[in-house]
Amino acid sequence: MTNQNKAYSEIRSELEAELYAIVNTIISLNQKYQSGNLKDNFFQRSIKSAMNDLLKVNLSLNKNNIELSNFLAKMNITDDYYIAIEIINKLSSLNISTNQFSKSTSSSILEIPGLTSEITSSFITVMDALKLESFDNNEIIFDLIKDLKKNFDRFPGLELSKVKLTKIYQEILKNGEKIINHQKFRDSVADDLYVVFKEFKRKLNL
Repeated sequence: MTNQNKAYSEIRSELEAELYAIVNTIISLNQKYQSGNLKDNFFQRSIKSAMNDLLKVNLSLNKNNIELSNFLAKMNITDDYYIAIEIINKLSSLNISTNQFSKSTSSSILEIPGLTSEITSSFITVMDALKLESFDNNEIIFDLIKDLKKNFDRFPGLELSKVKLTKIYQEILKNGEKIINHQKFRDSVADDLYVVFKEFKRKLNL
């Protein structure tokens, strides 16, 4: 086995152990809560912590090009995984504690791998379009930035980056003529987008 393959195997083993522990923790916490052995606040904090850990595992899977469905099947925990997700989503929908959970955050855990690819592609496409020297259709930019913002808003966390992207989005919509006629303005917008893109990539390196 080459060093690269060995490292990849070790990463998979670590992620398997982490995912197995997180899923079982969520299910165990729920069982104890349902039986009355855990108080509401402790249960909510514990589930929130487990949800954040689960998100990090999903991001790591995506970073290492590991498909979630195949990973779960190999571990034989597909059913348990979706039971854990259901527990998280149910707690979110019940709104037991204001602002402790985001329904979009919990449900989007399932969508992380595909969503990450879409966001990365959107960032690159928008920035490339803005860098074009000859540009005469601002509707293209409008459509691209709308798609980027829509997907970015679905990604859990990164609240400050979302605020930054919203400001860029509004700036683009307000300056349709400058998008067409001013290369320096387009370059400036592309640079601002790249800052947010770097923050997004740092999130993936959790």
